[in-house]
Amino acid sequence: MGSIRTDIQKGIATLTIDNVAKRNAMSLQMWRDLKSSIQALEQNSAARVIIVRGEGQEAFVSGADISEFDQLRHSPESVRIYDETVEDAEAAVLLCKKPVIAAISGFCVGGGLGIMLACDLRYASRQAKFRMPAGRLGLGYGLPDIKRMQSIVGIARATEMLFTAKVYDAREAEHIGLIHSSHDDVFAYALEQAKLVSDHAPLTLRAAKMGLQSLYGGPHAPSAQDVSDAVMGCFTSQDYQEGRKAFAEKRTPEFKGH
Repeated sequence: MGSIRTDIQKGIATLTIDNVAKRNAMSLQMWRDLKSSIQALEQNSAARVIIVRGEGQEAFVSGADISEFDQLRHSPESVRIYDETVEDAEAAVLLCKKPVIAAISGFCVGGGLGIMLACDLRYASRQAKFRMPAGRLGLGYGLPDIKRMQSIVGIARATEMLFTAKVYDAREAEHIGLIHSSHDDVFAYALEQAKLVSDHAPLTLRAAKMGLQSLYGGPHAPSAQDVSDAVMGCFTSQDYQEGRKAFAEKRTPEFKGH
């Protein structure tokens, strides 16, 4: 049925979506496990940044596991439960207080796009392929996902993605802003970027992420006061003192997140 695995090394957590036999398609239980795994990493002080990836090279996530739909997505009530589970998992990624990086290799389709768009930074392999195939399946695509897509690529590109169900290669995805960049070895590059991010002040990154979430909006978005409080928390932190001291002493700061 697939699984979600997590591993933490030197402050960098790697969350691996593993259902290789189905190109890492997400079962309903995997959506639940994605939410709980992200929330556990958010509370784990050993993790300062999170990389989300698919197992193997063939796919990031090829979408939801369609084989479950006859049993789990066949009636209005079951559709509601299924969609709420997916939205909760994606919201957990989106609202995680720590930076989340998507490392995309191979196919990224449907629900994979939803996960990817919930991440803060998105890097792909040169061979990555992206598609929103909802129109080919006859299913509806929820407003939270459409809003995230629109906020990242703009209304014109979001319309094209949804209406045409076309496949975008990595070059096209980078051109429209769906991903930040593409690489020969996306996992090595994502790890390099994660190391860079993990060296920075956690409270500063958290405040910046809250500000971006506030601009994005949505029912769970931080208020302007929440963002202001987070910014003030940076200036009253020990990390702020450490940052100024390290600058004066011309050394690398050692941030602790408090």
